[in-house]
Amino acid sequence: MKKTSPPVFYYHSVAPGLFNDWVLRFLTLRLDNFEQQMAYLKDRNLNAIFMDEWLRIRRGEKAAKGNEVCLTFDDGLLDNWVYAYPVAKKYGMRFTIFVSPECIEPRSVVRPTLEDVWNGTCKESDLEALGYLSWDELKRMQESGVVDIQSHTMTHAKYVSGPRVRGYYYGGFKGLHPILNANPGIRATYMSDSRFEKRLPLGTPLFEESSAVVVKKHQVNPAFMEAARSLAKKYDLTDAEQRPTYEQEAAELGASYEQEMIKGIEPEMEFRARLEYEIVDSRQIIEEKLGKPVHFLCWPHGDNNLATHVIAKEAGYWATTSGKMLNERDKPDRIPRIAADFENGPWVNRQKFHFKIAAHYGRQPYAAISALNDLKNKVLQR
Repeated sequence: MKKTSPPVFYYHSVAPGLFNDWVLRFLTLRLDNFEQQMAYLKDRNLNAIFMDEWLRIRRGEKAAKGNEVCLTFDDGLLDNWVYAYPVAKKYGMRFTIFVSPECIEPRSVVRPTLEDVWNGTCKESDLEALGYLSWDELKRMQESGVVDIQSHTMTHAKYVSGPRVRGYYYGGFKGLHPILNANPGIRATYMSDSRFEKRLPLGTPLFEESSAVVVKKHQVNPAFMEAARSLAKKYDLTDAEQRPTYEQEAAELGASYEQEMIKGIEPEMEFRARLEYEIVDSRQIIEEKLGKPVHFLCWPHGDNNLATHVIAKEAGYWATTSGKMLNERDKPDRIPRIAADFENGPWVNRQKFHFKIAAHYGRQPYAAISALNDLKNKVLQR
């Protein structure tokens, strides 16, 4: 990547602690670590810019001062409003949120934030932070000048992408997308569903899956799924000791369906229409709801390809994230990003943030150490 192109960091969730009732709780960065990072940026006189300014620098249309960074949040989670927004504003930082319209809180509601706690109008224990953002909250952040809203596709979904069974469901995040695909009506509110993890029977076979924008939907043979459910009922799968025997029998059952595990694949025309819905319609809805242009697209799960990128560019996006397309990182209309949600003690967290920024801008010895680390990772992956 060009050294004049500012680093783009990404986050998901920020909160005082992990949400016990959320299957993706591991995405949460502790609030004290996030505040340490914002304080570091302010102390070092670093300037948090929006994506449009980042793109001008990347294209060479504007000279970089060497103190610019981009902060981005994926998914449009409620805690971005409740915690991240007040803290970023406190330290004079700005950030971008990539949202999926089907994952927006359906109610017209504006919930209290940490700023209300500071003002004495509510108690911190009263803050509600688990869920998705509403359009009202997004609009307030957009109008503040502190936050810019961009697209994260329409659904953020994953679908079955092949016949290989990758495991079996015993609760937790591995069942997230199978449950949401079977219950699309709860996509925006699933975090408040106390029965969520029980919506998928224990022992359900889990298949390989990929992001909705890169895979045609594969229909698993319902006869196999019914046979697997019947088999699972013969065991108490809350008992971990019974699971290996069940899985062995389930694997043997799967082998008998090997040639007919997938009963159908989404037709090309339907797949193309769905891509338009994910990429094009998501942009239009955000623009209509917030009354602002949308020029940047972040691919959920990092999954994308050249075809989806072309659709996005033709729809009016200026750039999309490179995600797992590592060979695309240096293209001027691609956005390579760096994870910022590392969890360490305050001092280590601050030093790690410093290292990533300094290495990105080619400052020594950080750049040399980073290059050696990248080389090591490449060797280990071979």
